[in-house]
Amino acid sequence: MIRILLVDDHAVVRAGYRRLLECAAEYLVVAEAASAAAGYRRFLECAPDVVITDLSLPGVGGIELLRRLRARQPELRALAFSVHEESLFVDRALAAGALGYVSKRSAPDTLVAAVEAVARGQEFLSPDLARSRQSQRQQGDFLHSLSQREFEIFRQVAEGRSVREIASGLCISGKTVSNHYSQIRVKLGLRSAAEMARLQADRKS
Repeated sequence: MIRILLVDDHAVVRAGYRRLLECAAEYLVVAEAASAAAGYRRFLECAPDVVITDLSLPGVGGIELLRRLRARQPELRALAFSVHEESLFVDRALAAGALGYVSKRSAPDTLVAAVEAVARGQEFLSPDLARSRQSQRQQGDFLHSLSQREFEIFRQVAEGRSVREIASGLCISGKTVSNHYSQIRVKLGLRSAAEMARLQADRKS
């Protein structure tokens, strides 16, 4: 029996995951969470075999959750399941601790295959992501210049969160957030949070 923790901020999505996975007798969803903080707590309480997490979560995102879970359990078996299909997000999620990454546009059987592979300790990318990842890497991406912490702060600033909110979520000081923010602007040639938001919006369009 493979015991699974689902982390997604939409209850309807979690219910769909659960129904899909529990159609197979070997899968059991033992816990659910709607945020990274709740996901971390449920992980400690339930010790699941596999974690499936979205990346766009309230407060601290799924990439930071993966990083924290792997710091707690180096042999973490986790799967990112996200609307973000850019190679940058795939690379960041895998670097943070995910063994697999599946687009939310993938067919249902792709998710099941991904969970099966991750549970065995094998890396899994949905076929569409594997192809686009190679293509985008060849084109290059300026955000690859950001460190893991800088990328997380960039993401939250672009979503409109304040320095205080980011510092609280990441458990660091406001001064540290501000210092990272300054480095991000220098690296990307940006002058304001509004420009970060426009840059992120342009990348998604």
